[in-house]
Amino acid sequence: MELTQVRYFLALARVLNFSRAAEACHVTQPAFSRAIARLEEEFGGALILREGTQTRLTQLGEDMRAPLRAMMEAADAARALAAAHIAGPGGLRIGFGPGIAAGVVGAEVAEVLRAMPEAEVQFTEASSAGLSEALLADALDCALIPEGDLPERLHRWPLYLDRAALVCPVGHRLAARNQCMLADLAGETLLVGDACGGFGTRAGQGVALRPCRGTQGQVLDLVAAGLGVALLSERLSLPPSLTARRFVEPELTRRIYLTAVAGRVMRPAAGAFVKLCRARGWA
Repeated sequence: MELTQVRYFLALARVLNFSRAAEACHVTQPAFSRAIARLEEEFGGALILREGTQTRLTQLGEDMRAPLRAMMEAADAARALAAAHIAGPGGLRIGFGPGIAAGVVGAEVAEVLRAMPEAEVQFTEASSAGLSEALLADALDCALIPEGDLPERLHRWPLYLDRAALVCPVGHRLAARNQCMLADLAGETLLVGDACGGFGTRAGQGVALRPCRGTQGQVLDLVAAGLGVALLSERLSLPPSLTARRFVEPELTRRIYLTAVAGRVMRPAAGAFVKLCRARGWA
């Protein structure tokens, strides 16, 4: 299987028109059709079904679309890493929205640094609006931002669905439960603030709230000190003194997006990071 064939198939799957797909790939239609036919031979079945003037994917084509897209994005990421290694990396400036821990992209940052150990990495935590302004002002290369209104100039790629977990000390009464719900918070004080990602304020009525300002680490310090419990991202790394239990009723979720300014040429390290994130199969 050649990557060219994969690229042709993905273009055809987007527009479902051989002529337009061939034009988008800058190749003649006969050459385009032959490449698709060779790919079908390799898979042992038809990927595209033509019915009169209509073109659609077969079930095999639908099933192959996601893994082939992942293959192409992985190849793009590898090329970006190689190009960055040759050209010199530049910096990598990543923003993180409220309640999003840097650890969620730790593997991707580590891979960039293995290829380009001289790259300088900068992390910034801010509100979604603040991160959007920093991106547009070229103060950041990219940012992880929760779903919401974003400027049209920002390109966005969905990364993962973030779920709330209840964080409490390991000796807390709720630590004995496998999962928690709103009714379990009766008599508890729930810490809320920007660093909590907005989960606490969505939990519902009848819960005693204690507003607090500060970083995620400082919120965890308050929980460890016994000043309350908190609803935080289930992906947050916790110190040994704290534990997390999944919060199921109501289930609180938010979609996290990777964002960057559309059309702006990224420095090599940042471009490689974005491609690695897009190529990852997020759970």
